[in-house]
Amino acid sequence: MTQQPILDSARRLWTRNGGGTSSPEEVGAATIRVCTQLRTGLTRWVGAEGYRALLERALELAAEAHPALRNVPCDDGDQEAATAAARAHGAAEVATGVVALVGTVTELLGRIIGEDMAVQLMEQTGTPGRRRKSPTSSAGVQDA
Repeated sequence: MTQQPILDSARRLWTRNGGGTSSPEEVGAATIRVCTQLRTGLTRWVGAEGYRALLERALELAAEAHPALRNVPCDDGDQEAATAAARAHGAAEVATGVVALVGTVTELLGRIIGEDMAVQLMEQTGTPGRRRKSPTSSAGVQDA
């Protein structure tokens, strides 16, 4: 059973990417945004093969309770297929399934690096990066 902090983190990631969406098109687009963020963020830490292994196992586990996930293309970014899954299974079911998927990925990752660190990593994965100004790019500042 997934712990509450993990579920809360998964819900926050969904909310930032499309919470409140209800049409199949919106849910399909939000699903692909979440999957893209997961792939981009986690590949940096666990590599492409590690990410693929986490995703496949998480899909397998989460699809037991959320069969709509079997039709969600989280690994290839196919928004049309994600929208079709939302039409076929219902937008709410796909949204709930994606939250469960994110929670399951976090839980699996937590078994390796610890729950707190996994939650923090997932929070960073779903947070848009901030651009840092380089010290030499400030107006009026010249290199000596």
